[in-house]
Amino acid sequence: MGSARLQAEEGVLYFNKEPVRGGRRAFATIQGTCSAMEQVGIAEIAFTGAMSDAELRGFFGLLRIPEGQNQVLPLSEIKEGVVRLGLKDRLQVLGPGETTSSAQVNEVEIDEASYFPLAYARTLVLLREYVKNLRSEDLNRYFTGKLHRALQELCGLVTKYKHKFVAMASVKGAEDYMFNHMANTGFLSMVLGHELGISRVMLSDLGLAGMLAGLGRFRGPVQLVEKTQLSPAEAKEDGKHPYRALSAILEGRKISKKVLVSSVTAFQFDLHRGRTPVRAEPEHHPFSMIVRVCEEYDALTTNLPDRAALMPDQAIRQMLEEPGEKFDPLVMTVFTNLMGLFPSGTTVTLSSGEIAVVVHPNPEHPKRPLVAIVMDRNGSPVDGDFLDLAEKVGGQYPASITGSIDPAELGINVPDYLLA
Repeated sequence: MGSARLQAEEGVLYFNKEPVRGGRRAFATIQGTCSAMEQVGIAEIAFTGAMSDAELRGFFGLLRIPEGQNQVLPLSEIKEGVVRLGLKDRLQVLGPGETTSSAQVNEVEIDEASYFPLAYARTLVLLREYVKNLRSEDLNRYFTGKLHRALQELCGLVTKYKHKFVAMASVKGAEDYMFNHMANTGFLSMVLGHELGISRVMLSDLGLAGMLAGLGRFRGPVQLVEKTQLSPAEAKEDGKHPYRALSAILEGRKISKKVLVSSVTAFQFDLHRGRTPVRAEPEHHPFSMIVRVCEEYDALTTNLPDRAALMPDQAIRQMLEEPGEKFDPLVMTVFTNLMGLFPSGTTVTLSSGEIAVVVHPNPEHPKRPLVAIVMDRNGSPVDGDFLDLAEKVGGQYPASITGSIDPAELGINVPDYLLA
């Protein structure tokens, strides 16, 4: 028998990530199992070895309400029961944030070169399906859950691979701006939330909120989606997108914590522009302040029809020069420290005459990040070998950054070097 995973989320039971479906006779069993798991706080049951019928009955007996009591056993006692039944090596009971995928990260190395590009592509597919099926109540809930679970799997990687999350957020697609923007905002929000001390359990909620924040723009005039210079009439129309986002997110008609957080964030993150009519300025949810910073950064570093993209370092400087009330000072400070003086994805010129792409910043030496050399001093493309500008060779630094440059002018595709 191979491994199998049973998960419960929002009244739906999943087996190996696919919803468990059954006829009328199976409905009560499915709902009862799902309800018991959610009541105890079990996010996942992982079966990793063969089990007999008696052993399965013994385990599921732990989920029943004990005689003489009015509630099921707490999660800690169920885990003890698994050990007592001799099932520890073949069965894992996991709470929120303890998914099998995050456990595996601590034991094995992932193939970065293939994993992160695939994770980004999968996210785009799920976002497209989610938006396409917004008006279908069942499919809305289904793709919300599927997207959330995909983000839960990524949460376990943030600590070790945070530079890869920033790298994923550097992917730009001229033909798919809105979906790229949603994904990039979510990935940046997750890594910024991690730096701010948000628990891993909450990071997937934050990532989902970041990705769905601009959802209302899909229900407005399509010509405003990629426009930055708006007439008064267009600004008034664009100001309705927070209300449209609320309507879209809540169409799943299943109110959960993550849905509420996404709704609040979508409504609040853009209020600083003054386009959205509100009776009174609400107290801002922390997630909306995080998403506001990440959404702005991604928008500034993206080429749009009426405005050229800023270099990553230029975007950071512009955001720091904004009035104090636009961005939360603490969030902006942590974001600046995370991104560095030269954020990941910045294309720079070196004192050696070479051209390089910043792979990830160096907090100890902000002016000396890790870079990938993409052009030699003669202007010829090279393979992108890494160079640590902070590591001395023979007592001397190998090179220094002399400035930043637009990669498009040189035909450089930045994500090729960041996600490799």
